[in-house]
Parts: sequence; C-alpha cells; structure tokens
Amino acid sequence: MELNSTELLAIFEHLTNWQDRYRQIIQLAKMLKDFPEEQRVVDNQIEGCENKVWLTCKKNSEQTLTFSGDSEGRIVKGLLTILIILANNKTVEQIAQTDFLAILKELCIIDELSQSRQLGLNNIITRIKLLANNN
Repeated sequence: MELNSTELLAIFEHLTNWQDRYRQIIQLAKMLKDFPEEQRVVDNQIEGCENKVWLTCKKNSEQTLTFSGDSEGRIVKGLLTILIILANNKTVEQIAQTDFLAILKELCIIDELSQSRQLGLNNIITRIKLLANNN
C-alpha cells in the first residue's frame, strides 16, 4: 500500500491523542519496502540519528524522485516513512518548497518528540533535500 501526502494527512486528522499517533507511526514503519542490504553503506547512512538510518534517492523518467530507506528503530522508521511519503514523486523544486517540519507539526507529531529525535528528523530532512539537489 502506498500513501500520498493527502492520504497521510487524512489518517492523522482523526487521531486525537499522542498514543494513537504513536501507534500509527509504528504502523507506517511496516509500509517501507525492504531496503537492500547492499544499500546499507556508510554513504547512505544519516549521521545524528538515535538509530541507524539509511536513505537513497533515484530520479524517475518523469523527473520526479523516489526515496527508499530504513532504520533500525521502529519509531524512527515510522518517521522516516512519513518523510518519504511527503517527498516521493515530487520534483527537486517541489521538495525544496516542502516545509516538512510544518507538516509534522500539522500532524501533531513534532511537539511530542524528544530533542534528540527532533534533531534526527532535521538531519533526515536535510539529507532528503541534499539527495534531491544532487539528482
């Protein structure tokens, strides 16, 4: 099952407390496609996250980007899934214009995270934008 940004917002719109959002983040982690072992290399790893996180990007024929990734932690993997949903199938310009943190705030996620998780999220967002620019 692949979600788009609109469907993602709709899912979180009905969740009224942090426990429900937390469970949904863990559920979303299960949606990530298997990440190839050969992609789990230092060059694809994002520094500054609580758990190991890997991220790759490829440009499609329509000039949109597709991201893949994985994390060793369920919550981080769920958060990574959300960011990938927000970035996938967008152009470099659309990704540059996306305010990922504002969307996470709208989903009522960002304020519930520890400072170290927020820092990790910022590092993932920075890498998404960097990979987009390099494609």
